[in-house]
Amino acid sequence: MTNATGHTLSEAAIQELEDQIPGQAALATRLAYETAKRSGLTVVLSKGGFIVAEYPDGTEQRLASTKPKRRVRAGVSIDLRSGPFLDEV
Repeated sequence: MTNATGHTLSEAAIQELEDQIPGQAALATRLAYETAKRSGLTVVLSKGGFIVAEYPDGTEQRLASTKPKRRVRAGVSIDLRSGPFLDEV
């Protein structure tokens, strides 16, 4: 992988950057949630097995129940190009 100046990153550097992705994604998600709430917007999220709308006045409304289609473990990759879950889309 190269950047704009033509320097090549080592595999270790690439791995270190990739290892930061989950934490950065979690931070971005939390900041987006907090920004929406501060802006007085309704936020829809999964909470306690339900899809819930959180309104600006603090009330919540259950919109639907959720049930995971498959178990997912942190740090384990899922191949989205194959498998039985393709029929579920």
